[in-house]
Amino acid sequence: MQVSHTNCGNAFSSMLCGLALLISGASAPLYAQEAQEAQEAQEIQEAPSAPEMKQDPLPGLAPYIEGTIEAQMALEDIQAVTVSVVKDGEVVYANGFGMQDIEEGIAVNPETSLFRIGSTSKLFTWLAVMQQVERGNLDLDTDVNEYLDFDIPATYEEPITLRHILSHTAGFEDGGLGYLIHSYPDKGPELAVAMEKYIPARVNPPGEVSSYSNYATALAGLIVQNVTGVPFNQYVKENLFDPLGMQYASFDEPLSDELEPHMTRGYKRELGIWKEQPFEMINAFGPAGAVSASALAMAKFMQANLNNGELNGNRIMSAETMELAHSKLFSSDPRVNGMAYGFYEKTYNGFRVVGHGGDTMQFHTDMAVDKENNLGIFVSYMTTVSNKARNNFVGQIYDHFFPDDVEPIEPPSDFAERAGKYAGSWTFWRRNVSTIEKMFGLLSGGIDVIPTENNTLLVTGPYAPRQFVEVGENLFRQVDGHDRIVFSSRSGEGIDTFYFESLPFMGMQRTPTFESGLFKYLVPGIALLFFLHAIVSWFYKRKDYKQRPAASKSLTYSSLFMSIAHFAFVVLLAVVLIGFADSLYRGVPFLLKAALVLPLLSIPLTLWALFRYVKRFGEETFTVGRRIYYGLLVLAGVFMCYFYFYWNMLGWNYYS
Repeated sequence: MQVSHTNCGNAFSSMLCGLALLISGASAPLYAQEAQEAQEAQEIQEAPSAPEMKQDPLPGLAPYIEGTIEAQMALEDIQAVTVSVVKDGEVVYANGFGMQDIEEGIAVNPETSLFRIGSTSKLFTWLAVMQQVERGNLDLDTDVNEYLDFDIPATYEEPITLRHILSHTAGFEDGGLGYLIHSYPDKGPELAVAMEKYIPARVNPPGEVSSYSNYATALAGLIVQNVTGVPFNQYVKENLFDPLGMQYASFDEPLSDELEPHMTRGYKRELGIWKEQPFEMINAFGPAGAVSASALAMAKFMQANLNNGELNGNRIMSAETMELAHSKLFSSDPRVNGMAYGFYEKTYNGFRVVGHGGDTMQFHTDMAVDKENNLGIFVSYMTTVSNKARNNFVGQIYDHFFPDDVEPIEPPSDFAERAGKYAGSWTFWRRNVSTIEKMFGLLSGGIDVIPTENNTLLVTGPYAPRQFVEVGENLFRQVDGHDRIVFSSRSGEGIDTFYFESLPFMGMQRTPTFESGLFKYLVPGIALLFFLHAIVSWFYKRKDYKQRPAASKSLTYSSLFMSIAHFAFVVLLAVVLIGFADSLYRGVPFLLKAALVLPLLSIPLTLWALFRYVKRFGEETFTVGRRIYYGLLVLAGVFMCYFYFYWNMLGWNYYS
């Protein structure tokens, strides 16, 4: 969720972005005569007109947004976008770009075109919880097991409460392999069944560290369903969508016959052309990300949030409850942003914003509510390329309309004396540790914190490398930006926790030793070279091998078979992780299941090679060179067996 400066941040570049608008040929505002004429000339079916909007109070808002979006679409190959902005109680901008349906020639309409908003859906789940708290049916500090028909295991003495779930501090590991997202018409189990089946391991005591959890959010939706006796999707429709007049919004999957024609199709380039993708099904975890909504429907939701729970005379909750929902609930440090009641805080050029981003495989969304400026911004992109555009959009609006210069800060001259306590590699708590999904950690690099000669900290990932300067005890600000990072000690024995202020729901710990680059990449890489050498050597030395004494031949072949098993597994695993990266959340491919036989086979083969090595070690004919070579080769096999064990690759433990 990086905030960066727009390429359209001044008058000259705004003109260039406007020029990109004319060149790109994507659909322009529905109220613009030029776009209507262009669409008619291309014989594109005209979508229904959006309601007439009042003059926007931010001069130049429309051309700025249009230039920015059109440039993004051209540069990042984005198929469709929808935007809405509310200010001072009114919708001041709503627009659609690109095509809702390429084959039918339907342009995106901000009023009726539905986009999948991913985890932005969570905001409706959180407000449903707060409604039930207000009505006395839920208590934020009660053990959630009191509201369930099954038990969350008592891993720690302190139980999980809704207060923990709302702040992502329940302490769950992450998960989703094979069950988080399906493709239409495939569906996962019903919400209650999924929540009982896929309980993630608890890896932190509740309330200590924020680690984003789709499971915990879906569990909150089930709790609302249980205490009301109303299916969750129906509850949200009756208690949030209908009172706010959000006709074009739904949690249902698949969509109803009335709404399905309005769904923006997901597309992906295949062989250079747009190919329609199946509708994404998140029903098993629906409360965490299943909403389909139009830009103007989301505008009504933002208006209700800005107006403390009321819109057009209809109130979804009291002003006091809405204010509580927007207030800070958890933060790693009171000096930085944290989690509100499900909403998360961000700061743009000095202004506090609450909201939520969201991503599916096909759509990328952001929504921000700024009460100080009475401003709400919603944007959703249909793209399978990246979520970079949505990460930047709100920040670009603030950089243009609410600019704030970055004040230089002189690094403390004595910082080098304490820089070492922050240095090292860090890893997000949001990861899996108990199932085969742990192996996905092999694909993610750590975040390195490196002291510099300038008395700053160089921080790599998840953004481009940036430098931070100390501005307080354990608090740092970006040298050339507003983002901040903060460190703390949970154990009281040195710095062990780290947060980016822009990611208050993603706490980090120091990278475990065996997950460092040394043991994750370097040593396995060397082991693979030994295995490859053993395999290749057999092809040009096989005649020599056959003529060796029985003891030597036995060691040679046991080492060869061991090397083949290890090398073949790593190659197959790489093929699966690279070739099936976009579909692993939908299901476990057969190739992965087949590949997982090899680590189980590698263990006895490695033990056999180790036995033959020890057996031959004392023989006079076993030369020093061969002792070293086969010793290192067998040691590589032993290391890889532990490597598979550590990364949960021994067996088919997908869910628990």
